[in-house]
Amino acid sequence: MRDSEIIETELMEISAIADESIKLERIIAWCASHPDEVPFALHQLMGRRDKPVNH
Repeated sequence: MRDSEIIETELMEISAIADESIKLERIIAWCASHPDEVPFALHQLMGRRDKPVNH
């Protein structure tokens, strides 16, 4: 597996895409390119969902 910071940076770049269809295409391509990193990515994303948002 690659460095976790690289993975997080790539996921943040994908999440910043405004067009949902392009975002979905990028997610699918990323998962296909890095199948061994998908569990790590899901864990990271689920962890962020649980954190409260400060306004």
